[in-house]
Amino acid sequence: MEGECFGCGDDNAIGLGLRWLPVDRTPVEGRGSPTLRAEFRPRPEHRGAPGILHGGLAAAALDEALAALSHALDDRATVTATLELKFRKHVPLDGSVLVVESWRDREHHRTRDRVSGRLLLADGTVAVEAKGLFIDVGPAASQR
Repeated sequence: MEGECFGCGDDNAIGLGLRWLPVDRTPVEGRGSPTLRAEFRPRPEHRGAPGILHGGLAAAALDEALAALSHALDDRATVTATLELKFRKHVPLDGSVLVVESWRDREHHRTRDRVSGRLLLADGTVAVEAKGLFIDVGPAASQR
């Protein structure tokens, strides 16, 4: 995506470089909305402990994916009100492509949406789970 966005902007040299995939509209039990996914290849400068992705950058990738859901589904911009994370496994910096995904608890967008997501290792193992409350701040186009 063009722009300076820290999560997905092509013009941001220090950004995460998330690459959005087409929205998956396949119904999944327990999910109220379609699923948004992005690929993420952590770089060596994303390191926390030796050989491991910094937890704050895992959080940033998930925050981006959860906030981007309303943009993808409803063309609405949202900001984070709360974000809760559960770190299940460390994320190795081994050059693998990771996947972040997000979905709403309800089908339709509201002014305040509860959104969930997770960061998956290359083999599909859940490394980090996220839940948050995201607040609508207007049409996505006006936020660019």
